[in-house]
Amino acid sequence: MKPFMTMYRLLVPVIVLALLVRPSTVTANNKAELLRQTMADIVLLNSQMAQRKTDAGGIRDALSAQLEAIKTEARREWREKGIDTEAEALKNPRLLYDLMLMAEIQAYIHRYTQKISDYRAACDRLSYLYQQADDDLKIVSTLSGLKIDALISTAEKILDGYRPEAQAIVIQPNKLTIETPEKMWQVLSEGRRLISSNPEALTRVTRK
Repeated sequence: MKPFMTMYRLLVPVIVLALLVRPSTVTANNKAELLRQTMADIVLLNSQMAQRKTDAGGIRDALSAQLEAIKTEARREWREKGIDTEAEALKNPRLLYDLMLMAEIQAYIHRYTQKISDYRAACDRLSYLYQQADDDLKIVSTLSGLKIDALISTAEKILDGYRPEAQAIVIQPNKLTIETPEKMWQVLSEGRRLISSNPEALTRVTRK
């Protein structure tokens, strides 16, 4: 009987200690799992945003090349038709169309440039958010549930705000600022004056 009682007395503190320690361990594991899931969501979204940034850069480059081609065409038109003034340029259907197309393409280029900047800022913010979560994960057992909940809640709000942008690049044409043909002629004719004063520049334009 005495050995049994002795063993019982030894086991009781161990059982009590296990009961006291286990809940906190479970809670810490739960918090760690929530943080890991949040971090995985951040990584996925960051990757998507980085891809959209790359896509936007490719589209902008293609538009820039198209814009230069149209400028070359417009310069050829005014040289062949002997156009010297804005009034003459606007009366020429081919040149007027080129000027209008240049204005539209330029507006899209500006918008894609802004998109690239937005995507870059989003990636930077998501990277910072991931670092916060990673830092908390390292000391998760010492953090309160409220702090973890606050971080996860903040992360979800940020992720929800970026998710639509991560799916596709959306450009709304009605929100573009498109210059007038007159403005585009001024820009183009300014380049013309520079070329006229620099024969080498004229050679480079002709070869495009």
